[in-house]
Parts: sequence; C-alpha cells; structure tokens
Amino acid sequence: MISIFEIKKEDIKLGFKSAGIREYRADQLWQSIYVDLSSSFDEIKTLPLEAVNYLKSNHSFSPLRLVVKKKSKDKSTDKYLWKLHDNNLIETVLMRYDEDGHRRRRRTVCISSQVGCALDCKFCATGQQGFTRQLTVGEIVSQVIEIKKELIIEEGRSFNNENNLNIVFMGMGEPLANYSRTLEAVKRLNDQKGLNIGARNITISTVGLVPKILDLAKEKIQVNLAVSIHAPDDETRSQTVPINNTYPIGDLIQACKKYIEITNRKVFFEYVLLHGQNDSKSHAEKLGKLLKPLLCHLNLIPVNPTLKSDYKRSNSDKINAFREIITKYNIPSTIRMEKGIDINAGCGQLKSEFLNL
Repeated sequence: MISIFEIKKEDIKLGFKSAGIREYRADQLWQSIYVDLSSSFDEIKTLPLEAVNYLKSNHSFSPLRLVVKKKSKDKSTDKYLWKLHDNNLIETVLMRYDEDGHRRRRRTVCISSQVGCALDCKFCATGQQGFTRQLTVGEIVSQVIEIKKELIIEEGRSFNNENNLNIVFMGMGEPLANYSRTLEAVKRLNDQKGLNIGARNITISTVGLVPKILDLAKEKIQVNLAVSIHAPDDETRSQTVPINNTYPIGDLIQACKKYIEITNRKVFFEYVLLHGQNDSKSHAEKLGKLLKPLLCHLNLIPVNPTLKSDYKRSNSDKINAFREIITKYNIPSTIRMEKGIDINAGCGQLKSEFLNL
C-alpha cells in the first residue's frame, strides 16, 4: 500500500469523495499528520471511524522504519538509519546548535533525497555506494516528521512555535537529480497548513547540475542554494568531482551568477578541505579570485575520512591559512563546526558501517 505521506491533499479529497466521506475530512487528516504529528491512523481522533477504516484499507502510514540511532558523546548530534519498504537504507542527521553570540539556538535536520548517489565524488561515502533509486516525496518529508516528533518530546510543544528548525538537503544523494520530488517535498515542508517550515530555513545542496540550478532560479520559492564546489579549477575539481567533466567550473560559476541575478539571493559554497589535494595557498588564491565577484558565503569543511578513500583532513593551521587568504578577497566564510565525528555522521557513513558488519 502507498504511504499516506505520498498523497497530495487534493488527491486525498478525491479519495474520500469516492468513498462517500466528506471532503473536509482531508483537511482534518492533513492537520493530524503534519501538524499534530500523529503516529498512526488510530491516533487520529478528529476523523470518523469510516474514514479511519478507509485509510487503513488503502494506505500505510510512515514509509520509514528505524534500523539504528546513534547519539554523539556530546549529545549534540543524532544519526538515524532508516529502512524503506523495499529494504533499501537511507540516513538522516539531527544537529543541535546552542546560541553562540552570533546565531540563535537552532536545530538542523540533514535529509537524504536518493538511495545512494550516481555522481561518485571520491571522498564521499554515499558516492562510493553507487546509485539505487530516487526517494519519493513521502520518504523525503517523513524524515523531517520523524525527527520533529522526537524534538517535541525532547523540548516540549513550544518547540513548534520557535521557527528554529532548519532543513538541509545535504544527506545521501544529489537533490537536483531528483528535481521534481525535491521541489514537491520543499512545498510540503513549507505548507503553512502543515509543517510550516519557512522557505529560508530550507537549503538545497548540489554538486553542480548547471541546468537544474537555472531551473531552480525560476521557482517561486525562496529556498537557499548551496553549491559543493570543492576546488577552484577544472584540473583539481575533476580529480574528485567527476560531474565537473560535464559541467566545468566556468559553466558552474556562470550558472551561479545567473541564479543570483534572478533571485537576488546569495549562494552558499561548500568546500571540503582535503589534505594535499585542494588546500594549498595557491588553491585559496584561485578560489578567492573566482568567488570575489559573487554574492556568496563560503563554508570550509574538514573532510570526514571514509573507509574507501585515502583522502585525509587538512590540519587546523592549513585551514586557518586558507581562510585568511579568502578573507583578503572580502568573501564571508565559516569553518564548519564539526559534529558527530564519533558516530560517523558524514553522508553515507553509517550505512556503510552497517552494511560492513
């Protein structure tokens, strides 16, 4: 049976109507699963028994089943491994950030958009697993719902009203390679009569699918765009990011310029630092010149080493020297706070660990 989280509200209304159930019951169901966060059809007390029985006969509930959950030693990060209906596995990460004088207290959920990934970035555990299939809208959205349930238990119902939940499409998979489902999931997350997560609290990440970046620029929703750049020139980038051979860095930067021009929103560039590969002063100078003309922010990220990769993380001196050069070009930058290293919180690492047991 199809999970209820796959169904649009309009289609729920049609299903109810054909079963002789009044259409307004679809609004009550929507409220129950996306606002009240009910965990089963039997928990929904606003629907008559005939509607509950109809739903139980025609739909399953959550498409996710928890396999394992790990919590970091500092209790700031939880990582979840889920099993899907076809026994495929995906991951979700919850990161807790306390107020630090610069940013308010917030919670970030890193969600997956595919089972595996076809783009084969050489330092990424998910890329090393290959591509299996696209996630459905329900499988994407349900990751957020399951984590939000836990946060409400942990922090109380007041959490619902604090608008401090951020969603980042930075888990397993390339979101823009699952474009239509990713966008529909964003609309479901943003729905004011549902999860009501602000568009500016949602970030879609891409490794550089140029046509889809241009498509995203035309969408009427103000999500954030993060671009995994990882190198300032074609020679270096192609060694670790094979999609660069299809969409070279010049084309990628032009697409980002067009995106900024259309949306008037900054682009967040992600740069995973690999020791001896892309972390030299020369790389920093090239990157500074490349990004200087753009409205952007640069996130510098020490790599999470993986079992099938020889890449090591840059040391703190090199990272700081790299950032000093970037600052010289007046590019705002952040060294990404490391979370969940002790629980393999990097993309795809927990699944790899589980499969290798």
